[in-house]
Amino acid sequence: MIMQTDVQHDPDFATGKKQGLDVQKIRQDFPMLQYRQNGKQMIYFDSAATNHKPQVVIDRLNYLYTKQYGKPQEQHELSKMMSEEVDNTRSKFADFLNARHSEEIIFTKGCTESINIVAQGFGRALLKAGDEILITEMEHHANIVPWQMACSFSGAILKVVPVSEHGEINLEDFQEQLSNRTKIISVSHTSHAFGTKSPVEDIIKIAHERNIPVLIDAAQTAPHMRIDVSEMDCDFLTFSVHKMGGPAGVGVLYGKKEWLNKIPPHNGGSENTKSVTFEKSEFQPLPKKFEAGTPAFEEIAATGALIDYVREIDMKKTEKYERELLKYATEKVRNLPGVKIYGDTDEKEPVLSFVIENIESTKLATFLSDEHNINVRAGKLSAEPVMKKHNIPELLRVSVCYYNTREEIDTFVAAVEEYLDRQ
Repeated sequence: MIMQTDVQHDPDFATGKKQGLDVQKIRQDFPMLQYRQNGKQMIYFDSAATNHKPQVVIDRLNYLYTKQYGKPQEQHELSKMMSEEVDNTRSKFADFLNARHSEEIIFTKGCTESINIVAQGFGRALLKAGDEILITEMEHHANIVPWQMACSFSGAILKVVPVSEHGEINLEDFQEQLSNRTKIISVSHTSHAFGTKSPVEDIIKIAHERNIPVLIDAAQTAPHMRIDVSEMDCDFLTFSVHKMGGPAGVGVLYGKKEWLNKIPPHNGGSENTKSVTFEKSEFQPLPKKFEAGTPAFEEIAATGALIDYVREIDMKKTEKYERELLKYATEKVRNLPGVKIYGDTDEKEPVLSFVIENIESTKLATFLSDEHNINVRAGKLSAEPVMKKHNIPELLRVSVCYYNTREEIDTFVAAVEEYLDRQ
């Protein structure tokens, strides 16, 4: 996680050499970074929404579509090769997360579907009227709405842990919300709006003392840090591959076998059934139990190349580089007139969210895009409840990745200053 301290003005910082990275070489791996608009090269600070794709993933996807295309689970050779590719990617993710079993890795369409699988499973099979589900105020809408739906058809009650205006959870407040009726806790690893890290290790420990399972929404952390689900001891963990630099339409749901076996599948079809009659159908064992229909098998297979890529450049090194990049950006933005930073805390993902007094963040974001080809995120950020509570009409969010540079941050800050001078 990002530990903010004073910026170190090291000449090797800008190139990544200090962290053992060659950032300029890495930038050549991402074709979209060469995109130009109105004569200006793109600066991309929206990786928290989605990330660009390294050439190895694009090449792998192209090869699979042109040289090795075949639907898995059939008898011909192309199908067998594709089945093996999907299985290999599943094993890579199991190893990437340090899951105990590869069948604990379920492929979904994205983080949202992954959360819905768990929420629907609990709502249909494990929750009853009066039971309680616990989330926090800082959740993405995708970790709110599915639990509201689970409550609507089970009669369970949704309880919400308050957070500070920086997205911090007070563990005493968290424990006060627990009761003998709490059946599951679902919390984001970090706030997508503020970047703040949740004390997930403490939450899981407290929950497990009461035999309460915990789901961790790792959509924002999986691209930036190594996650060890065995060490963390979470019961479920979800994320989307497109935020890591993989193809869209692929998500990962990790779940402990004991819990995945307790909840029913959310969809039914040919791929997740072992036998079908008009009277009754029998579902496949894990992981196929939750993978109804034809999956995005080419995209899943291509994601294996992404895992190889991030391992090769070393996430420990990229995390350190992103940490120092965020320090630099925070110092620069803090010096802007009328700025207020949200999520101004010690432990963060590489996200910087702020407002400037009397400036509409969405208009500033449009100016940055139209005039300078700088891509940032602005608005309510799918975090309406927490922003309404703290009276934040809209935020401007800068999210950095290991392919960004200090020079790009300088250009961004200069563009913001230009906008302010025009007002």
